[in-house]
This record gives sequence, C-alpha cells and structure tokens, in this order.
Amino acid sequence: MRLKQSMMIFVTGILASAAPCVASPTSEVALQVTPQRSTRLEKWVPKTVKGVVLFSTGHGSWPEKYDAVANAWKAAGFAVIAPVHVDSLHYPDRDKFTREASFGERIADMKAASAYAARIWPGKPLVAAGHSFGTLTALCLGGGLANLGIFRDPTVKAVLGFSSPGRIPGLIDLDAYAGDALPVMIVTGDQDTVPGLVTDWHDHLLPVQNSPAGNKLAVVFPKATHEMIGHPDDADFASAVSVSINFLKAYGLGDRKAMTMLNTTKGANGVSWVRR
Repeated sequence: MRLKQSMMIFVTGILASAAPCVASPTSEVALQVTPQRSTRLEKWVPKTVKGVVLFSTGHGSWPEKYDAVANAWKAAGFAVIAPVHVDSLHYPDRDKFTREASFGERIADMKAASAYAARIWPGKPLVAAGHSFGTLTALCLGGGLANLGIFRDPTVKAVLGFSSPGRIPGLIDLDAYAGDALPVMIVTGDQDTVPGLVTDWHDHLLPVQNSPAGNKLAVVFPKATHEMIGHPDDADFASAVSVSINFLKAYGLGDRKAMTMLNTTKGANGVSWVRR
C-alpha cells in the first residue's frame, strides 16, 4: 500500500510538467517488450556508432521531448534509443496500466531496448540514462532498488541521470542505491524541486551519496530547475550537456581526456561538483 500511495503522489507531481515538443529523431521502430505488449522505440543514430545511450523519460513524458540532448549525444558518436513508456501521455493504451504497475513495465521496456541494442550494435558499450523518474529506471539497471527485485542489466557500464525522483517513502529510501556499484553521474540544480513531491533539491544527490563509493559524480547548477534538460533555451543546458558527454566518453568509451575533465574540473560561476 505504501508503494502504491508513493507512486500516486509521484505521478501527480511529474505530470504537471509535461509539455509538447517538436523533435527530429532519426527513425522509430516497433519494440516487442513482452508477448502481450509492444511499444515505440525512438532512435537518434550517427553514421558511425561508438556507443549506445539507453534513455528513460520522465514520468508521463515522451522521447521527443529530449530531442536536443539526444541530438548532442548523437553528434558525439552515440546512438540514443528511448522507448515510449506505458505511463507516457503518448502511449496509446496508457489507461490500461495502473500507476504502480508502470514501474515494472518501464524496467521491461529498458531491458527490451537493451536487447535491441545488443542485436543492432553488438559489442558497443551501453550507458543507461534518464530524467527524473527515468533516472530511477536507469539506476535500477545499474543495480538500484535491489530490495524490491533484481533489475540489474549486466550490459550497462554506467548510469547518467538528470535530476531524480528524490525520496519516495516505501520506494526510495536511504538504501535504495546500495547496489549501484558502477559509475554514476547525476546532473541537478539548486532549484530542482517538484511541488508536492521534492521539496529539498539535495535529495537528488542520494544516488551519489548513498551508493558504493568510487566513480560517483554530481554536478549542481545554480538556479537550474527540474526541467532544465528538456529545455535547450535554459541558461545551463549547454553546460549540462557538455558534462554529460564527457561522462559518456569517459565511462562508455574509456576516453582519457574526458576522464581528466571529469576529475579536474572545478566549479565556476556557482556550479559545484561532488566527487565520491
């Protein structure tokens, strides 16, 4: 019951931020998630694929909303694939799924997309990424919420998240990320709150602070809000994308220059770094 109530509160807060967006994915394909269900997989694919980003959207949102950051990753050599989750306002049968059931369906979406990446780009490094509730989904593929089930995808090399759901009693407690032993970066802001849900932006740092130490990073932008990564006109968008690309290159491709940037960059103009 606690989990169900927590999910309902979370959904109510997140859906209020959904907004339309004009986008330009390279293509889309049908993704068979289970024998009973399929969804749409949006793809941004460069001519030469160096690695793959498996992206999970915010609750109620859809892949095209993140077109700008997906195109930036594409330009850096990463294929970006993002399933339309059952909680998305763009999922045709959304009403058939309860709010609490959508979490398990998200995990199924991501694992089906991971298997798709392995077939299409065999051997290419895979990084799980997400925004808000999608960050939780990505962290689960990295070993998070192990107290609720085995969600780990062994093909995922690292996890990149923009914001997070914060704390949700019964779902995200202090030990939620104890199983995330792989590299993690969280990008957030000191105005990153969600009315009625996340009242303290510091809660977005939990995946870095409460997971096993080593290769854990957080970048906090002053005045950045929960929706920064979905708005390319935001003052901090370009910088947030830049640090995310360094993370993808460093932990996805083993790029030494990118790794040095992550390890030595000092906060400027109010930006702060957490390394653990």
